[in-house]
Amino acid sequence: MYLSQLDVFQVRNLKDIRTSCHPQANIIFGANGSGKTSFLEAIYILGRGRSFRHRDLRVVVNSEAEELVVSARLVREQSSTEHQIGIKRTSKGLFEARLDGSSLQSAAQLVSELPLQLIDAHSFMLLEGGPLQRRQFLDWGVFHVEHGYTHLWRRFQKTLKQRNQLLRHGRIDEDLLRTWTAELIPLCEQITQFRKQYLLALSDQLKQAVSAFDGLGQVSLDYYCGWDEDRTLTDVYAADYSRDVGTKTTSHGAHRADIRIKVDGQSAADHLSRGQIKLLVYALKLAQAAHYREHTGESCLFLLDDLPAELDYQHRGQVISYLNDLGCQYFITGVDKKDFDELVQAVPHQMFHMEHGVALVD
Repeated sequence: MYLSQLDVFQVRNLKDIRTSCHPQANIIFGANGSGKTSFLEAIYILGRGRSFRHRDLRVVVNSEAEELVVSARLVREQSSTEHQIGIKRTSKGLFEARLDGSSLQSAAQLVSELPLQLIDAHSFMLLEGGPLQRRQFLDWGVFHVEHGYTHLWRRFQKTLKQRNQLLRHGRIDEDLLRTWTAELIPLCEQITQFRKQYLLALSDQLKQAVSAFDGLGQVSLDYYCGWDEDRTLTDVYAADYSRDVGTKTTSHGAHRADIRIKVDGQSAADHLSRGQIKLLVYALKLAQAAHYREHTGESCLFLLDDLPAELDYQHRGQVISYLNDLGCQYFITGVDKKDFDELVQAVPHQMFHMEHGVALVD
């Protein structure tokens, strides 16, 4: 899968960009503030329906406009068919997305159509941040290979919300609490099973990705399901009753899951250098891309913000080489064109020079 054409209107300082994209390497360089990251942000909005830089998409709309629009021609590798995909967001928060002229009802449909992997300065939070970042990493992978996972996840979130709302009431209806608990338990167990299966399947790709980088040891992923697996979840919720009532929230379940990421048997976040953590994040994301391709026959798209600032020259080359082997289309930003000249000279590519929100083909 790749974008052959990208049109961006009123995304921050990108007022009107219409450009062809290379199916493999796309390099965006230019001075700070020229619009490089906004270029990536526009693609991310197209694939996720939201920004990776700000929760409120209204501030992403150009201050002189009332709406932003991002559209693209998307080519499927398996069928060689071309599709038109687009999204509109207004400064009032309205959402509109279309695929080949038909309306899409949610951002989840965008995610399914345009699988994206983003790596930027905040990506190290996958290791150093809280469990939420690792659950999101895990659920991205399961979502893209298990078609029924979205429906299951929505049922789980709705049931968990209902149980927590009941716990927040001053007086709890015991029968209703038992009902929501009984519904929540099998949903937690099904989500856990999907996640475990995915992590197990990801292991082979992760070993290959890690071996492509110098300086990383043996990486393992251990899944914590969100409760003590030596006990049934029914017993856990029974024992948690007083605690849940006191804290007014559900203490255990799939929403408390985490991945323990270890290198040579030790916590990666505690024992790796910042440079090694960045490398491991790349390995994890590339492993996901390899797994996705193995199961779907399609490649996902990578957005790499300020690659030269994140990795040294040797490891930059290793990342680009791995992306090329996977057949992924990728967009990389950086300040200086010289940082990329030797890295991509043997790779088919397109260079864009960003100046004041305008993308000039170099």
